[in-house]
Amino acid sequence: MSFTAAFDVLDPGLQATIQDRGRRDVAKMGLSPSGFADWLSARAANRLVGNPQGAALIETTLTGFAFTARHAMRIAVTGAPSKLTVSGGEREMWRSMRVRAGADVKLGPAQSGLRCYIAFQGGVMAPPIFGSLSTDLTANLGGFEGRALARGDRVALGALDRDPNDRDLAMTAQARPHWRQPATLRATRGPHAARFSAEDFAFFQNQAYRVSPRSSRQGVRLEGHGLQRSSGFDVASCGVCAGCVQLSSDGLPIVLLAEHQSTGGYAIPMVVISADTPDAAQVRPGDEVRFRIVGQPEAATALTEKTRALTEKLHHADTPD
Repeated sequence: MSFTAAFDVLDPGLQATIQDRGRRDVAKMGLSPSGFADWLSARAANRLVGNPQGAALIETTLTGFAFTARHAMRIAVTGAPSKLTVSGGEREMWRSMRVRAGADVKLGPAQSGLRCYIAFQGGVMAPPIFGSLSTDLTANLGGFEGRALARGDRVALGALDRDPNDRDLAMTAQARPHWRQPATLRATRGPHAARFSAEDFAFFQNQAYRVSPRSSRQGVRLEGHGLQRSSGFDVASCGVCAGCVQLSSDGLPIVLLAEHQSTGGYAIPMVVISADTPDAAQVRPGDEVRFRIVGQPEAATALTEKTRALTEKLHHADTPD
């Protein structure tokens, strides 16, 4: 396979990986689906550069990312608000832009939120494994040699289907997500809800949890007052998905994210709705998290509202070369 463009990593930040929409039908092999942690920001970035919304891109974590473009290319950066510069000139996120060959692109630390997404017209390329290019850090497979990107790595891009000098596109401010504190995650009752009383659910909703530094792409670990029960919260091992809220042995919640394990043995009293899993992926250590129990109708409406930005018409936003 031949590629028409590439970039060299100057600074990978805390953790940068290649991710796409993730693997499907792999839990039976004990594998995580992996993929975008914040699916909304990632799909928006791809849409801005004209890629399929599930195309592979770069997911960054907290402290930024920097690279040198080896060829002319078109990029878009979305996700956590951060300072973005191209050859020293400040640029705006949530829009596509042309980058000249040899230009240095630098994304600063996240000012709020946790993860950013850098999409490249043509998509990031890597050997597919089980139908996906996503990096699974736990299993050390996919992406760039199964690991996070490092300084000096050269990452290939797919062939362009049109000239990289097309006009720039931008997403309106109204269509962009905003992450506020405290974060309120809406959740439906989970597969083990019958094990918990109305008082237990009131307890969950009345707590102001803090995000633990032990959080990762596997899950958001929360600290605070745990629900106490002498019998514990172990259940027969069962399948899990992104959004499942497991109760660990200390009665504290863990919100599973994209790189979750295939099964789990902790009770799942509730599941964060799909519309709010991007919000869960953007909380950072020390942030405050609350839960609110909702029904299926509200969950469906919320998902429609969240995805509306991905169907709205983009507007042209010309920028200097």
